[in-house]
Amino acid sequence: MVMSIEQEHPNKASGWAARDSSGVLSPFNFSRRETGEKDVTFKVLYCGICHSDLHMVDQERMGLLYLSSGSRA
Repeated sequence: MVMSIEQEHPNKASGWAARDSSGVLSPFNFSRRETGEKDVTFKVLYCGICHSDLHMVDQERMGLLYLSSGSRA
């Protein structure tokens, strides 16, 4: 039986996303899977974005479809 997206990824989350080549970031809601027994959970209080992230958002991402910025969390 195939699970629906809501069943497979039940945890609601939010972030910021560049939805087109303009590079403008806007709020973005998405779903995450359940945390597994080998996963680590932590609370991010602050997160920065570096100049490299901005270049990636600005369509210099070398063909990548998705990008997870803010790796300095």
